[in-house]
Amino acid sequence: MYLRDHSTDLHGTTVVRDDQGRSCYLLAGKWGMHHDVLSLYAINGELLAEVKQLSLGLLPKFGLYEHRQRVGTVGKSFGFVRQVVYIRGLNWIIVGSPLSNRYRVFGAGKLVFAFKPVQFSGSYCHELRVTRKEDEPLAILVASVLDHWARGGQFDVNKVQFKNRSLSDSFGMGYRLK
Repeated sequence: MYLRDHSTDLHGTTVVRDDQGRSCYLLAGKWGMHHDVLSLYAINGELLAEVKQLSLGLLPKFGLYEHRQRVGTVGKSFGFVRQVVYIRGLNWIIVGSPLSNRYRVFGAGKLVFAFKPVQFSGSYCHELRVTRKEDEPLAILVASVLDHWARGGQFDVNKVQFKNRSLSDSFGMGYRLK
C-alpha cells in the first residue's frame, strides 16, 4: 500500500492506495493538540480504526483504537539514529530510524509490517508492506504516527540560524528563528 504524506494535504484527508493505484482507505483528521484524532475509513465510509493523541511534550503518547475499543498505546522514545518502541496492548515492537524514516514492526517474533519512503506515481509517499490483511488499519495508523514523529517537533532547518555565544552561557550556543 502507498500512503501520501498526510501533513501536506490541505483538505485533511489522504487516500491510501494499493500497488495498482486503486483507493483502499481514507485517512482523515489532524495532529498537534491534545485529543486530536486521525481516523481510518474503508472506501465505503465505515470507520475501521483511530489513533488519538493522549499527551503532548517531548515524549507524546497515542492511543490506538479499533472498532471504537482501545487496543494499544504507543509513546515516543528517545532515539535519534535508531529507535526501538514498544506498542503496549498489541505487543508490537517498532525498530527503525527517524532519520531515514524506515521502520519494521514485529509481533510475536514475526514481521507485521515494514514502512519506507518511496517515489510512487511521480510523488513522494510511503510504502507499507503489511503481512496480514487484518493488520492493515492499525499498520496505517502506526505508520502515520512514525512519520509524524520523523517530521514533527523539529525546527525547519532553513528557518533556524545558530549563533555563537559566550562560554558563560549555560549551553554554550543558542539559536533564533529567522
